Amino acid sequence: MKVLVVAALALSVMASPAQAKDGCADAREEVSSIKGWVSPNACTFIDKQIRFGKVTTENRVQAYVDMWDANATLWEPGKAGAPLMQGLDTIRTSIAGSLALVPDFRFRGTRVAVNGPAVMFEAVNEATLKGHKITYPAVYRVLLTDGGKVIQGRRYYDRHLWFSPLDPSLPDLFGDVADSGLPEEGRRPVMGPDELAARAQAWNSEDAEVLTAHLSGAPLSAPGLGERELQTGEGKRAYLAAFFDQVSDVKLQPGQAVRVHGATYVEWYGTVLPKGQSEPMSFGIIERIADKGGVSTRWQLSFDQLPLIADQTRINQLYGLLR
Repeated sequence: MKVLVVAALALSVMASPAQAKDGCADAREEVSSIKGWVSPNACTFIDKQIRFGKVTTENRVQAYVDMWDANATLWEPGKAGAPLMQGLDTIRTSIAGSLALVPDFRFRGTRVAVNGPAVMFEAVNEATLKGHKITYPAVYRVLLTDGGKVIQGRRYYDRHLWFSPLDPSLPDLFGDVADSGLPEEGRRPVMGPDELAARAQAWNSEDAEVLTAHLSGAPLSAPGLGERELQTGEGKRAYLAAFFDQVSDVKLQPGQAVRVHGATYVEWYGTVLPKGQSEPMSFGIIERIADKGGVSTRWQLSFDQLPLIADQTRINQLYGLLR
């Protein structure tokens, strides 16, 4: 039986104050856009995040650690119930290990959306894995304390792109998904807070019809599609069907939501039970819904498909391929 979870999004987070025009002057030269209620704390974080993305020297570990509060937590998908990475020593060990496996990792910021302490930092990541150069999108979702330190960080990117060149046997959930049928007619108005909050029930009940109905005419970009966008209702429903066929017992609740001029970001965070696995995985999705003139124009999903197709033992084996 599917568990239906409906939780209200925090209206204070969904508010959209006037965009600050004069903050983060240097950072605005480095990214595509910075929108929203951009506090000095947010500017401090954005500056440090940009700096870390460009650093390629031995100082890069410290450049990363400098962004975090002493009591911070860091999350990426994994076994449900496993303790989060917490504290500077743990975070330092984690990033040092990652950079040892991928020494030329770097990224450049693209769109940044801010509402007070909540930041959605989009980036294009680049790395060379065993001779394979890869480029992949990411959304870094953080909450900030005074001074612009990260107290809670969550990373949304698809590690399937890391390992599929190294292990051709790795399943490709969305490889066969394609548009079919007639193009959608018309576009829907931007969803309000109540409609966005109700999407938790649609995710948890695996209701592709409801999830796509509010986004008619908005092309979908998502993990596994590469540069493709799905333009038809049939294609978008087929994508969600492939996702829901791989999971059960979906339990996602609203996390952070940030609305800025031209886009709304909504985070869904909780657990799913992947097919063939006996234990649920901690999992999350970020939806970005772009809008113009009061109607939705683009739909973007960010999540990691790796834990949906590989249990922790297999994931550990895949990381072993990088050593």
